[in-house]
Amino acid sequence: MLTGFPAYHFFQCGNVFTGAEGGMRYRLATGKLGEGEEERFRLLATVWPGPWSVEHTAEGKLQTAEFAASQQGLDAAAVWLAQQYAAQRPVWDNIPSILDCEPDR
Repeated sequence: MLTGFPAYHFFQCGNVFTGAEGGMRYRLATGKLGEGEEERFRLLATVWPGPWSVEHTAEGKLQTAEFAASQQGLDAAAVWLAQQYAAQRPVWDNIPSILDCEPDR
């Protein structure tokens, strides 16, 4: 369950990692947050209920957490993803088939 993440170097190269665990979809990517002196480079982890991709899921269904832009941050993000899966298991277990619903956007 929730294993096989790439090393942090994968994200330093600008790559995005997506996956699914049951009905929970997730995305890991790096990005700059804030502006000016507040700007910081972070690792962002996002989860949402399937069956659609993040681009076709309503913003209100997305849950995002930010982590340090490092291997330790990636390790913490993996723990957070596992916690989200365990905490919301009834949601993830009751996702409709992609054939039985329409995208949110």
